[in-house]
Amino acid sequence: MASNGSGQSNQLKHGAIGGIALVFLVIAAAAPLGASATNTPLIFMLGNGPAATFDFLIIGALLLLFSVGFTAMSTHITNAGAFYAYISMGLGKKFGTAAGFVAVAAYNLLSVYLVSAGGTFASSIIEQELGIAIPWWIVALILAAIILVFSYFGIEGGTKFLMVCLVCEVAVLAVVDVAVLVVNGPGAYSLDVFSIDMLFNGGVPGGIGLGVCFAFLCFIGFEATAIFGEETRNHRKIIPRATFAAVIVIAIVYSMSAWSVTTAYDVMGMGVAEAAAADPTSMYHNIAVMYCGDVVGHIFNWLLLISNFASWMAAHGMASRYLYSFARANLLPKAMERTNKAKSPFIACCVNMVLGLGISFIMAACGLDPYSQVGAICSSIAIVGIMIMELIVCIAIIAYMRKHNSEPGFGHNVFQTTIAPALAFVGMGYILYLVLSNFSLLTGFESFAVNLFIGGLMIIVGVIGYFVAIFKDRKGALVDPVSIDVDEEVADAA
Repeated sequence: MASNGSGQSNQLKHGAIGGIALVFLVIAAAAPLGASATNTPLIFMLGNGPAATFDFLIIGALLLLFSVGFTAMSTHITNAGAFYAYISMGLGKKFGTAAGFVAVAAYNLLSVYLVSAGGTFASSIIEQELGIAIPWWIVALILAAIILVFSYFGIEGGTKFLMVCLVCEVAVLAVVDVAVLVVNGPGAYSLDVFSIDMLFNGGVPGGIGLGVCFAFLCFIGFEATAIFGEETRNHRKIIPRATFAAVIVIAIVYSMSAWSVTTAYDVMGMGVAEAAAADPTSMYHNIAVMYCGDVVGHIFNWLLLISNFASWMAAHGMASRYLYSFARANLLPKAMERTNKAKSPFIACCVNMVLGLGISFIMAACGLDPYSQVGAICSSIAIVGIMIMELIVCIAIIAYMRKHNSEPGFGHNVFQTTIAPALAFVGMGYILYLVLSNFSLLTGFESFAVNLFIGGLMIIVGVIGYFVAIFKDRKGALVDPVSIDVDEEVADAA
């Protein structure tokens, strides 16, 4: 068992979660109810309208291609740094360190977004349901305290909670979907939503560009299977299965919900794009009330609050483990590599929470709206960073497999080592182009200079990280992340 210089253990708890729990954890991070109710209307309104159903399946297929090489690499590398470790092994420690800095920044900025969004939505729902007006920042502090309690007692308790949340989220979406199907019949579901003409000309000015862009955003977090690899039982088998299962389930849930809502508004004689433009924040809730009654509508609201909370909690776990892995590699203060009696990186968890709350509160104090501005800015930066890392991982997979695939224990086929990563690189590169081309719609700013700075911030972070790596390498202090003992034998035996 490894420890730091003071004798304090710095190992995560190996074998803490199994395959099903990992799938639930990752899907909870994607927040099926929250993403369906808040992101899908943006596809209806700004993207390719009814083709949202098809958009989710296309992005799901693209991410399955990415997962082919990603999971092949996961059978040989286990590290809470995930992308940081993969890129280090494929392209060298310097590139890996630079990408790691991007990962640390991206996931922690994602936490800032979730602080703002979680507090805002929770405050609004509490006022709507109970008639009590509580400032968003007070609600955010309360939710943050609950998350830290879960974090202190280790990953198992938080994962069980997220499993319950996810079952409830998917259940209420399924109830609404089934109600629409039963009331209107299968014949009401138009197959035109899967047509190529609808995909490229969905009747909305933004077209396919914004459609697939917003659809891709709903899948952010699926790569967390690798981040939690050190805490997973029999990770070499579980991570690939969990990754594919998570992508498939997320794609199906989003796609079916979008199809049901589209059908419901078609039956009413109102196009889904028109409905989204009229009331984007409540269109899913309105269908729930219309088809299932007020009780389900109230349940829908409370579960939407829980869905956003669950997403924040899962993202908090990912960001904390990146801080932990960087501290373990001597790239951040060593205090963050410590784990408590429950084998939780609790100091890193506290740092992540302080950063998330601090940045969001400071930006709000400067006059920015907590959701439409603070959330939009931070999520946009995080999305660009995560997509850049995914593109680099595609290259790293090809390079790593070309170097090692002839060795014992490898033997992956050419589709896993080259074709799938190359196709994923092309597809994801196009999605990133679409994101940057429509960046003003994500940030809410029209200024080209402002969007250029926000969009390029992750590149700046990566360049700074590369120079830090050069400096440390010259001093002989640049750590190879895979050389760090993570007690894989214990994990495999568990």
